[in-house]
Amino acid sequence: MLTSIKDAKNQYTVIIDNKAYQFDPSHPEYSGLVDCVKTGDAEEFVTLMDVGSVVQNWSEGDFKFEDGVLWYDGEQVHDVITDRIVEMLKGGFDHSPMLRFLERLYQNPSFRAINELYTFLQHKFLPITPDGYFLAYKAVRPDFMDKYSGTIDNSVGNSPRVKRHQVDDNCDVGCSNGLHVGAIDYVKSYGGAGDKVVVCKVDPADVVSVPLDSMHQKVRCCGYEVVGEYNGDLIPAVVDEYYEDEYEEDSWDDEDEYSTYL
Repeated sequence: MLTSIKDAKNQYTVIIDNKAYQFDPSHPEYSGLVDCVKTGDAEEFVTLMDVGSVVQNWSEGDFKFEDGVLWYDGEQVHDVITDRIVEMLKGGFDHSPMLRFLERLYQNPSFRAINELYTFLQHKFLPITPDGYFLAYKAVRPDFMDKYSGTIDNSVGNSPRVKRHQVDDNCDVGCSNGLHVGAIDYVKSYGGAGDKVVVCKVDPADVVSVPLDSMHQKVRCCGYEVVGEYNGDLIPAVVDEYYEDEYEEDSWDDEDEYSTYL
């Protein structure tokens, strides 16, 4: 038997066999759960409430849900990644970009860097690309040289790189050796009048540290590729395709070119 109560914010409380369940529009199977409430299908309701099983089915078995947690390749999936996966599921998108991201991430040789990167990815508007890289932003001089030394060319198409062991891996140190990219709010605060902002494609395996001084809004890495100049609105959190000549104001509204998971 299924009984339910809905409040003014469309949050449901459902009672099945004396057990209470709650869900709201943020649940990836919200519409299906509402249908179950309307039809009284308690069995299907319990199945849909289990987000882990929903994700497992959606991912065609690439992710496993056991003992209340999500797993990939023998590793427990961090909540930050799980949240993104749920948003992808809600949007009806394919799971392969996240699989490739995790494959790239687990090639990072630093356990600490992997876990620090999760804190950086909590910021929105950090897209995941189809090949599993992520996009971040960088403020540069009007001539595209880096703001600190003026020696690194960040023109579109360039791929600055340094040796990994030359990058400071101490997150307690703010400004130090290494290449830096950031979330858009940090980059806007760092840039000045006349500066440009470029979009950088970063391999998760190349992340070395996420400094604490910027509230986890910037990353030190050993390399990236400059894929475009940022001139418009915030980039969607996942892009299906990206081309340097498409990074123009208002281009993000073209649903045929870009899709967002967040």
